[in-house]
Amino acid sequence: MSADPVMAVLRVRVPADVDPGVVEAELTRAFWKRSVTAELALLPSLEPAARVGEGGLRQHGFVAVLRAARPRGERKLTGVAEKAARKRLRRAFGPESNARVRLVRSGGETAAGWRSMRGTPHRI
Repeated sequence: MSADPVMAVLRVRVPADVDPGVVEAELTRAFWKRSVTAELALLPSLEPAARVGEGGLRQHGFVAVLRAARPRGERKLTGVAEKAARKRLRRAFGPESNARVRLVRSGGETAAGWRSMRGTPHRI
């Protein structure tokens, strides 16, 4: 196990009227309570006009660099992050809100993630 940073993609579904900046703040707060530091960057929407999905929810994507205070495996870290994010979003925005966290694996996906976080691909 390692305390190295882990890059992950977060997909969250929240009510359409919630600002993505507020979602980012809630996620940061949720991770902090679980002793996980996170650096988040909102992914631009791929749709020309952001549409509201079923149930009045809108999906947002974030690239995150996660690091635990104590060494944990990558899977354990993303599991803790997902559980914390779900719990916080449901408390803040209602029971229909949801979050999914998955590790970034492929080389192209990692490079795109670094660019969205830092502007150029490089390690933290």
